[in-house]
Amino acid sequence: MAEDRVQNFFKGFFQFGYVTRDADAAVAAFRAKFGPVEFMVNEPPAIDGRPAPTRRIALAWIDEVMTEIIEPDPMQRTIYDDHVPAMAGPIRLHHFGYLIDDHQAMLHRLRGMGYDVPMAGSMPGVLDYSYADTRRDLGLWSEFIRLEEAGKAFFDAVPRTITGNS
Repeated sequence: MAEDRVQNFFKGFFQFGYVTRDADAAVAAFRAKFGPVEFMVNEPPAIDGRPAPTRRIALAWIDEVMTEIIEPDPMQRTIYDDHVPAMAGPIRLHHFGYLIDDHQAMLHRLRGMGYDVPMAGSMPGVLDYSYADTRRDLGLWSEFIRLEEAGKAFFDAVPRTITGNS
């Protein structure tokens, strides 16, 4: 059923993923424009024994939606490269993030739908992730994340800004 397919594909939306040239400058610009949002900034560890494709990642919950600002590693060719703004400070929307329960089933489904999945990995005990190139249909990438307990604890530790807006 088409209705089931729509509900299942978009279920679990939780994140706007942005790309920037400089995470510190982007966080400062975001705060100057949108208010005192608290971000957690980290340097991702190697994934599957390879250097992470990102140099730094800034994360913040704003109400129930996570904002992720990614500073790609300029020494690597990545799926983020075409979205990096020319100047430090600005951010550019790159992907929507979805939390899922079964990573392998989602990979199978994405490929069955004709989507390329050029970047996927696992941090054992933490999470599995994959990026599907959904740009032709949705205008941006889609990231799918399956969290284990340590991943859930990490996401729970990300600062949360409550706006009070309804």
